[in-house]
Amino acid sequence: MSKTNKIKQKTTGFDILFRAVTAIACVAIYPVFYFADLIHILIVHTDISDLLNKFTGNNELQATEESISLAELPEWINMFSGFTDGNFDFKTSILQNELYRPLVVAAVFIVIALVLGLVILGFAIFSNKIKVIIGLSGAGFLSTLAAYFSFSFFANPLMAGEISLSEVLNLDGIIASTIVGFLGDVASFTLDGAFWGVMFIMLGICAWSVSVLLVNISDEKEKAMKKAERERQR
Repeated sequence: MSKTNKIKQKTTGFDILFRAVTAIACVAIYPVFYFADLIHILIVHTDISDLLNKFTGNNELQATEESISLAELPEWINMFSGFTDGNFDFKTSILQNELYRPLVVAAVFIVIALVLGLVILGFAIFSNKIKVIIGLSGAGFLSTLAAYFSFSFFANPLMAGEISLSEVLNLDGIIASTIVGFLGDVASFTLDGAFWGVMFIMLGICAWSVSVLLVNISDEKEKAMKKAERERQR
């Protein structure tokens, strides 16, 4: 194949469309992940908690439901540190705590997926390497799957009551632990729209790239067949 043909293939309208759609999808990952809800929490109140709510006039309040986005996470970390003794240290309280290791692993896999999104963006802008983009987006999707399962290792025991809120908050003291125990049980602790957005965008990029690759292969076969037919007619 001549250099002229190679240049023409790199500048076709279909290639430009592929690169533009892929780049837009990659860029969309980051606002979705930052602004959409990342974690959903549902706490079902205990009988004691509901009784206290009735005394305060909250007769209809039987559960507390919250959704947390990455943009709101610093506020929640500040609130979390308020439950401790005031000497909250991220390294000792989170990174070195076996209870939180599945969450840390899940966060690492999500970061890997986000980094892969930037790499894919670079390939989409500066090259036509569809196979590379397929591999990278597939790896990004697998990273989100790994993050989901790692998160589940933490969330499932919490929802099953095997881990208490007091343990999760790493509370010191009987009084604080007892008060939190009166609040209720965690009925739902799940990844929300931000995570699923990243997962399905990665999957979409992979599926889109595979479909474009199959179209290109089909076009090449058709061109080869036409060329062979013309040579036979000569």
